[in-house]
Amino acid sequence: MKSIYTELLDLAHGTISGVLVTVVEKEGSGPAATGTKMIVYPAGKISGTVGGGSIEKLAIEKALTIFDSHKNCTEKYVMDEPGDGTTTGMICGGTATLFFEYFAPQKHVYIFGAGHVGKALVYHLSQLNYHITVIDDREDVLNQIENANELIFGDFVSALDTKNVAKNSFFIIATYMHKYDGVVLKKIYSSNCQPKYIGMVSSRTKKQKLTEELLKVVPDANLDLCYLPVGLDIGGTLPHEIAISIISEIQAIANGKSGGSLRYKNS
Repeated sequence: MKSIYTELLDLAHGTISGVLVTVVEKEGSGPAATGTKMIVYPAGKISGTVGGGSIEKLAIEKALTIFDSHKNCTEKYVMDEPGDGTTTGMICGGTATLFFEYFAPQKHVYIFGAGHVGKALVYHLSQLNYHITVIDDREDVLNQIENANELIFGDFVSALDTKNVAKNSFFIIATYMHKYDGVVLKKIYSSNCQPKYIGMVSSRTKKQKLTEELLKVVPDANLDLCYLPVGLDIGGTLPHEIAISIISEIQAIANGKSGGSLRYKNS
């Protein structure tokens, strides 16, 4: 049986999402000692305790709302008559302040192509909360990649056939040949992987050709998911500049942002 601290490591590593609830302040009588911890998981399962009873029930309910807001917060609970805080209905006479801390799961990104752009993407993505998989059919090039979570040597089209591809993942297509870019794009759309984002390093001329070819195979393809050419318009042609442009776009989508300049944001 895992201890709560082992489970906290899983949260820190992004293995699963969860909300850590910690008693940060206690006054008067009550079941929750300062420092007591509880983890609440998305389905409502818990590990640890913050004292049981109605305070714990209310804490679980609060934690479950944080899976939507993703915002850390504190909440004061009153274990007596109604007062300055959330009333629990308990009659212990004290108060307890709980801190709710959200831990997000790792986002999965699949990079097709271990060339200069792929290598630069891994370099920057490895500093963020992403599980990185790189696919290439050139073993010598693939082995030059550092800090990826998984390297897959094999055919671009079938490389993920035996893998459990995470839903809502980010796919970046940056192979070394036009024909591979096209077949990978068709493969992603023909599969059941349910991507959140598909980006391809491409020219605008190539975009039209590949889109036409895709729609012949998958007529109902949701092109809103396809970012072609990939990346935000920040300029630069070097691999690291292209990678930063792509990752900026991914981050904006992952965080529900527009990607516009902050100087024009009013609040």
